[in-house]
Amino acid sequence: MDLKDLIMNYIITSLIISLTTTHIITSLQLETSDLISLASVVISALSLVGALITYIIKSISDYNKKIEEMRPNVFISYENEFSYGLFNQRLILKNYGKTTAWISSISINPPFENKGDADFLANTFATIKDFPLAPGQKLDTVIGASGQIDETIIKTKRDYIINYESEDRKRQYISKYTVNEEGYPVLLRVDKSKDVIEIKNSIKTVSEELKKINNKGVEIKKGKRKQTIL
Repeated sequence: MDLKDLIMNYIITSLIISLTTTHIITSLQLETSDLISLASVVISALSLVGALITYIIKSISDYNKKIEEMRPNVFISYENEFSYGLFNQRLILKNYGKTTAWISSISINPPFENKGDADFLANTFATIKDFPLAPGQKLDTVIGASGQIDETIIKTKRDYIINYESEDRKRQYISKYTVNEEGYPVLLRVDKSKDVIEIKNSIKTVSEELKKINNKGVEIKKGKRKQTIL
């Protein structure tokens, strides 16, 4: 029973109790003082029932809000990346929610097609079935690239339908949307990983040392020329 049904049942029950009480009081033909006492008891009982139902409604509402806050939230997005002279297109499946999502099925229409001859297996996500995706977890894959040869995807408007379940598999969700790939920006990436930084620092150090050696060589040559002249 949802919240709307509970409220409607409360209204109907209150009306039935009121009508029944009115009929009973009329049938009993009680004196005025007795009628007032009985009416007070009935009103108190109705107030108690109303407070109880209000509490139940609020508890259900708070529970539904909590469930909504803690739900999984799965989307597929793109990343167009230009790094070190190469252009890569990546497809990213990620759970942005706070609980695990169980992926039931993924539909991508139309399927990806590349301009070149390379097979990037760009439609792999469409084969995912009954797969758990933890909060914050993502799966990403290269779907296109461009260097000497243009093997990027053919851009179009693409429809996505992602069916998934809650962590306890009792609730079903669906993410359904359309993406216009012409509107995706290109991101310029600079690799800041430790290994790359160390390599860059080493290259810089070697370059500086070579420069010093070269300068010393020039000074030695100049010194020899002066000695020859003398």
